[in-house]
Amino acid sequence: MYVYKVIFLFVYFLFGNAFAQNIIESDPSSDKIEFTSDKFEVDENNNITIASGNVIIKSDERKITADKIKYFKNLDKAIASGNVVLIEKDGTRYESQIVELTDNFKSIMATPLYAELPDKSFINAEKFKKKQLGESFFSRGLYSACECNFKDGEKPVWSISAKKITHNPTTKTIYLDHPIMRIASIPVYYLPHLSFPDWTVRRRSGFLTPTFGYSKRDRFNVKIPYYYAPENDETWDMTFTSHQNAKTGHAEQLNVRKKYESTSLKTNIFSGNLDTEKSDGDDVFGFNFSISSKIQNKWKMNLQAKYADQDTFMRRYDFDEDNIYKSFINLEKTNENSFSNIEIYNVRNLDKNSGDNEPTMAPSITHHIFNQNNKYDYDIKFSAHSIYNDERYDIKRWSGNGEIYKKINYNGLLIQGDANLGLDLYSIQGRPFTDKNDNKYIDRFSTGFSLAASHQSSIISEKTSILFEPKIQLSSIFSPDRSDEVPNRDSSEFRLDEANLFMTNQYQGRDNIQRIDRLNLGITSLLLTNNLGDINFFLGQSQKLSGTQKNIVTSNENRQSHLINSIDWNPNKMLNLSWFSLYNHHNLKSDLSDLNINGSVDQTSYSINRRSINKDFISNNTNRDELKVSLSHKISNLKASYSTTYNLKNNNEQKISETLGLSYSGEGYTFGNCLTILLEYKSTGGVNDRDLLSEDSINLSLSFKNLSELKF
Repeated sequence: MYVYKVIFLFVYFLFGNAFAQNIIESDPSSDKIEFTSDKFEVDENNNITIASGNVIIKSDERKITADKIKYFKNLDKAIASGNVVLIEKDGTRYESQIVELTDNFKSIMATPLYAELPDKSFINAEKFKKKQLGESFFSRGLYSACECNFKDGEKPVWSISAKKITHNPTTKTIYLDHPIMRIASIPVYYLPHLSFPDWTVRRRSGFLTPTFGYSKRDRFNVKIPYYYAPENDETWDMTFTSHQNAKTGHAEQLNVRKKYESTSLKTNIFSGNLDTEKSDGDDVFGFNFSISSKIQNKWKMNLQAKYADQDTFMRRYDFDEDNIYKSFINLEKTNENSFSNIEIYNVRNLDKNSGDNEPTMAPSITHHIFNQNNKYDYDIKFSAHSIYNDERYDIKRWSGNGEIYKKINYNGLLIQGDANLGLDLYSIQGRPFTDKNDNKYIDRFSTGFSLAASHQSSIISEKTSILFEPKIQLSSIFSPDRSDEVPNRDSSEFRLDEANLFMTNQYQGRDNIQRIDRLNLGITSLLLTNNLGDINFFLGQSQKLSGTQKNIVTSNENRQSHLINSIDWNPNKMLNLSWFSLYNHHNLKSDLSDLNINGSVDQTSYSINRRSINKDFISNNTNRDELKVSLSHKISNLKASYSTTYNLKNNNEQKISETLGLSYSGEGYTFGNCLTILLEYKSTGGVNDRDLLSEDSINLSLSFKNLSELKF
């Protein structure tokens, strides 16, 4: 065997304007072509060149291999035969037995042809033609995205056959004339025309996956979304969805998304005629939108607005699950040692019994300065807010307070001191009729201090470690008594726990500040073992030495507070236990308890929660005792779950709710890496909302690679 390697310049000198004359032209955009073969023949009389045996032609755009290539100079045509393979620059691979190339090898005609696209999908056609500008035509073609050995007779899971398939690289679209889709060789639908984006397209305007369903409430229903994405502007897009229900009406939804350099916007608008709690055939309207932006000087802005002209239709038809709408604009700025916040908001409660508690804050302004160093720490806060209809209170408040902390470690004894000053000014412009106080302007100067001491000890052995830390604190607050004049809006549902036991003002908010002296005690212990896991234990109590504790729902007139107890035990993943309780110090009965047990064994998970509250600890003055049990088991991607809730008040057992669910958490079962089938069943029960009914649903989705989904 002998080898000829011919650079195109040599061919030009032999034959003049040969089949790749671009190489010697002065045009810098011309393609260079490399040509090799085992045998090379020249017929000078007929201007024919024949290359045979391992023929390879390379250019910047494609690579061609064949057993034989015959080039006709006068016709500017070459015919490649025998195991012809063309590999395009984008990765597309064409295979044929006979290929005709013209226009300096830029136009192609093949009979028959098999093409494998860059995304591993393929096209098989009786005849193929590709023009010089890149547009491709497949006659009587078959398209599939399934991975199968089609050339050896293996059938794809699904395929689309068409009289003509066209790929237009300019529009980046594949067009099919008279397509017929087959699943497992069975025809399932026919369309006059079908088009979809090619493998280079990231987004494209057009109809998205429709969803079909059936329910007892809505009967047959369908959701048809249309997606619009401007080709010359990738900073925004939108989706228009039509929701059609056979029995309960229709609604349209417009979702718009826009991205600026430092700002993003998203909005949904809903409008239609639907059956609601108010009436059948009710004209409804709702919207929500959000904006987030970075503005100058490290400020960040978040804005959200929500509105619905009927209380529950948004939740009933799965447009929005929230039952409280909070519309707000929030500005915040964070530096190393400071934080600033400005917020304006309006709250709308969709519970018809909570109309008296829909506050509007306009505005709330906070500036927080803090620092830590080796000598002391300090914390300074300034705030101002104006709130309306907060359970029929209209209040303006201006506050300023500062705190300084100091820690000293003396022979293992940690001593911490805390001192603070505060000034609050109130303008109360509206009160409910139940509040008989008519004082509109209130000022209050307060100061306080605390002194605490704690000591950490440990016992460490090879298998067990015990750490414990007792702590004692004396705290005092000096303030004029304004508890009967200032409505307590920020700590009325007060509950003492280990988080606020050692705070100088245990109520945390600024509304409820009283003259009081306390002695606070607590002990924290941590047990670390190799066999039993970790156990964290806390026990504490606060004792009033003098002063008052009024203006809270859970008021305790005794000097001693409840005993605070919490336990966390985490031996292994099979068992995790947490317990919190407030014990009456007289009889050690629990007035509030919260027990949670959860864990998992292999693919089974469980949780048990029991919560009991004495009527003195909640504002509606009613005892509560509830038990909730949940159980779930997972097999592969299939998950079955069950939960039930019981009311155990007054030693009675009454089932409140029960829910059974079966869900599939994966993406479905895939056939041939091109067809995904997902079957979902969902059951909801125990819904207490007046307008949200429990329902069962079954959904079947068929997802075709590179195409779309059909959902039922």
